[in-house]
Amino acid sequence: MTDEDIRRLIAEALRYAAVPHFRDSDVEAAFVAGARDIAVRDLDIDSLASMELCIAIETSTGVSIVPGDLVSIASLGQLVDRVRGG
Repeated sequence: MTDEDIRRLIAEALRYAAVPHFRDSDVEAAFVAGARDIAVRDLDIDSLASMELCIAIETSTGVSIVPGDLVSIASLGQLVDRVRGG
């Protein structure tokens, strides 16, 4: 799985979870293209969206991330690195 594939997976999960400030925006397109990183705190992700994101990552990649792990991940770029690293 390439970094772009991982970014697309994360973007789809965030879109599905209806995360504000991300859905159907230029920010999403720039993130998927690798042109922009996004601070997790700027997304205002609630607990349900965190769970949906973690489930989407695990079912698609086999990498287990629990919602509590997202607290220590500063940006979506770091999340991509975490998924790539397993």
